[in-house]
Amino acid sequence: MRFLRASRKRQRRDILRCSRFRIVEKRVQDVKESFASVLIVNFNGARHIARCLSGLEHQTLPRYRFEVVVVDNASKDGSADVVAKEFPWVRLVRSKKNLGFASGNNLALSYARGPMIVLLNNDTVPDPYWLEELLREIDPGEPGVVASKLVFDANPREINSGGLTILRDGRGADAGFRRPDDGRFEAGGPVFAGCGAAVAVPVSPGKPVFDPCYFAYYEDLDLGWHNRLAGRPARLAARSVVRHIHGAAAGETSPLFTYLVERNRALTAVRNADPFLAVWSGLTLAAKSVRTAMRPKQWRHGLAVLKALGSYLFRLPVALNRRYQVRSWPQGSNR
Repeated sequence: MRFLRASRKRQRRDILRCSRFRIVEKRVQDVKESFASVLIVNFNGARHIARCLSGLEHQTLPRYRFEVVVVDNASKDGSADVVAKEFPWVRLVRSKKNLGFASGNNLALSYARGPMIVLLNNDTVPDPYWLEELLREIDPGEPGVVASKLVFDANPREINSGGLTILRDGRGADAGFRRPDDGRFEAGGPVFAGCGAAVAVPVSPGKPVFDPCYFAYYEDLDLGWHNRLAGRPARLAARSVVRHIHGAAAGETSPLFTYLVERNRALTAVRNADPFLAVWSGLTLAAKSVRTAMRPKQWRHGLAVLKALGSYLFRLPVALNRRYQVRSWPQGSNR
């Protein structure tokens, strides 16, 4: 009798182990066989878009496993026609006006069919293993932001972004920026957020990818910060690599770049940061507007910072409301 009981216990234990193994195996299989939607927002990207889409043509992931949706933000350089003529397999959506990066991705999402949403800049060149390695890092049981590793197109041996980090003053920064790609990011692991140039993002049904108030810049940090507060930390897929032309969208020295970055940095802190940093970011923007106003030789950037302050103050009530909602939700909420 004792022998039979022991035998039955072993059988139950073996059945339980096999069941657990099948569950884990099924999760892995689900990830491997899931369909992904790659969303690309294009604005006057004729110099870059063909290289980007050519890179997607040569992915190791089979074509039936992913789709590409390109939203053209009323480009005037003929880049939308390039996509339509040379890449007929791409789903092209022509917007009548420039929606920006945030709302452009939201529009692309409405045309996407895949349960996995991946964002890719039009000024990137994905490595052949890029998408396969990115999807491999996604855990269907714990959806979160999964970032690719970005290197500079002009010098692929130099890091552009190993994920995003947050500085003490509320600014977002690319981890490893301008450092040699010497293997320091090969292990992957947790990061604060993922750079929107190449990242897989969790999207709840009926919800947009980004808050449309951002237009461009810092929307990726806001998304990662929001998911972090909800108990869904971001991770880096170190072998998912793309080459990136940094600052091609607006130019790192343009007044538009200054305006969007300064305004969105302060808004992101108000929406997500602790009270001290939220207040400090607003005060820093106000102080910067005063400093730049005293430099007549840089009047264009001074005007951009002043406009950023005005837009920040105009949007502050909505940002505070969003802050209350985010910090009122329990961890793990999908809202």
